[in-house]
Amino acid sequence: MSMKVLIRGKNNSLNVLSPTCFTKENYGANTNGNATLSVNTPIGVLGGSVAAVSAGYDYTSFPCDLTAQPIGLFMNDAAGSAYDNAPAVASNKLTVMSGPAEVEVDVYETKSVAGTDITYAVGQKLYSSKDGLLTNEASTSTVVIGIVTKRPTTGSPIMGLELV
Repeated sequence: MSMKVLIRGKNNSLNVLSPTCFTKENYGANTNGNATLSVNTPIGVLGGSVAAVSAGYDYTSFPCDLTAQPIGLFMNDAAGSAYDNAPAVASNKLTVMSGPAEVEVDVYETKSVAGTDITYAVGQKLYSSKDGLLTNEASTSTVVIGIVTKRPTTGSPIMGLELV
């Protein structure tokens, strides 16, 4: 799934993708581990991961890190695949959704910077982690991406959020 749109927000395909959008390592990037990713998770931006624009680049999107300005979430491709973003390969563009919108994602941080398990609660603010995934750790970023509207559980690992 990676990202399911419940209520559509603003879709922007104006931004051109930086080369790092195609080479971003997902599995293994988080040294503390992440239960939403597996060893089979390919490289490149994932649907539901945080998109950013870095200072000094006009209309260029990057996978978010702690030095970039978040602008929304990368969307899945037209076929709904989280990993095979064919439109991006053909045009070097991929839609970025920004708020207000309601979405569900199954890609987010499960370990804190300190290595402890993260627990999400309805109403919590969400930020970008250093690896460009959603987290509730305010220490990783100061820009709020969204608010948790459905907390993930072991039985239902999908997180609902409202983009701001």
